[in-house]
Amino acid sequence: MTIRYKTDDLKKIPGIKIVNFTSIEEIVVKSVDYPKFRETVKALKDKKIPHELIKHKPIKTVEEGLAFLGIKPDQGVSTLIFKTEKGLGAVLRRDDHQIDLEKIKKIFSAETISLCNPSEVFKATGCEIGYVSAYNQGFEMVIDKTILEKDFVFLGTGSPEYDLKIRPKDLVTLTNAKAMDVVGKGVIREKSRILSGITPSGDGTLHIGNYLGAVKQFVEFAKSYDCFLFIADLHALPTIQNRQQLQKNTEALILNELALLGDLKNITFFRQSDVPLHAELQTILNNYTPLGLLRRAHAYKDKLSKDVMEDEINLGLFNYPILMAADILLYKPDFVPVGKDQKQHIEICRDIAERFNKIYPSTSLGTGKTQVLKLPQPYIPEEVAVIMGTDGKRKMAKSLGNVISIFEDEEVIRKQVMGTYTDPTRIRVTDPGHIEGNMVFVYLDFFGDKSSVEELKKLYREGKVADVEVKNYLFKSLMKAFKESRARYQELKSNPQMVKEILKNGAEKAKKVASQTMKEVREVIGLSNQYSFFRYS
Repeated sequence: MTIRYKTDDLKKIPGIKIVNFTSIEEIVVKSVDYPKFRETVKALKDKKIPHELIKHKPIKTVEEGLAFLGIKPDQGVSTLIFKTEKGLGAVLRRDDHQIDLEKIKKIFSAETISLCNPSEVFKATGCEIGYVSAYNQGFEMVIDKTILEKDFVFLGTGSPEYDLKIRPKDLVTLTNAKAMDVVGKGVIREKSRILSGITPSGDGTLHIGNYLGAVKQFVEFAKSYDCFLFIADLHALPTIQNRQQLQKNTEALILNELALLGDLKNITFFRQSDVPLHAELQTILNNYTPLGLLRRAHAYKDKLSKDVMEDEINLGLFNYPILMAADILLYKPDFVPVGKDQKQHIEICRDIAERFNKIYPSTSLGTGKTQVLKLPQPYIPEEVAVIMGTDGKRKMAKSLGNVISIFEDEEVIRKQVMGTYTDPTRIRVTDPGHIEGNMVFVYLDFFGDKSSVEELKKLYREGKVADVEVKNYLFKSLMKAFKESRARYQELKSNPQMVKEILKNGAEKAKKVASQTMKEVREVIGLSNQYSFFRYS
């Protein structure tokens, strides 16, 4: 797409390359290949909005942008994309503010609301988080009314190489956004925190289904959010009561997770049992959790439905929602990623926290906070990657023997790939093949080169490529996709001290956050008094 400017207009916009002149004294400007950027700049021209485009090296985070521009957070504006049961909505937020989700729910007339993750933002806007354009996103948009207090603000344009400087009233003209009160009371914006835990069940190893369904999403989160990820080994105790198995599972899961996560920037990675405050807060929360709430928990009801006598269900399984609530509430996360079938976990956590906060209002602490325990929001992806197994019939699971491993020997993985379900109706290589339901192509859509996969699909439909060739390409694609992770796995496995240091550092960071929560809890319930000497180290 080409945008045309008059010469005088162009002089006001720095950093745009002049390509050629036309006979009517206009200039043809070739923009970088970011469609939303082109749309935004064209709209600014068409609406005759005064503005300045500031060119810089590619920037993908709010912090980088503020630092480059040399401005304070109250001059920065971010476009946040939310999803509700009714669809998507956008909020223009000042970068020194945190959004009050309850206010946003009312504005959008929604029952549930959550922040879109990076892949959902890209799907909705064509932009990555950090340079989302506020212009014409095609859904309802509101603007933090405090933005209108500023003389000028800076925000994304749809390109990582340009920022927009604009007057707030002109920003309203550009976006048609409604000015509303969206800010949480007295809360200075901090990076949204996301928390997740994974139990060392099965044998602790991960397969490509685990990677696509959970790990990949968490890696995306870490690009923009403050992430806490822990190995929930205490949660394994109700079902794994064999010393060697628990040790093996936990060690395997730690290695698998660390190898796949790679860079731990923005990720606090630790083991649950290395932070004893989880168990301490659970003990305290036991006293504010009614029996009926626990009896409604899915895991407990599931056990009863399998003809297990109630008297034989251990308290660890019965009480696990309280430990899970402690896991979450210690770190005061904004969001907890869960599947639709796990939403109840967050609901129980919120119920427990609400009961506690009602009994112990935190005004007595003099902190200015309205509650000691922060109520988390569930983050439920619209499209969870549920990966079918190599048999093409059931969800990928180790127990079903239908997985493709990530860290096994190459020959083991090759055998798993070669045993993958394709098209049973295809008898000869020259027979036209079916792509739909063909698990090799399902996996290739995730791991193969897009243009190569499309060409293979074409040849497969025409009967010009054999199953073995397609499977060989899948194997090579998997080896390429996980090359760095597999090398990292071997490095970590051969260096236990390195793994210990990672866990130690993660536990120390986790304890620092958890200790502050526990200090507030002890103080507000009365455990701390004039004779107290205990201090969290």
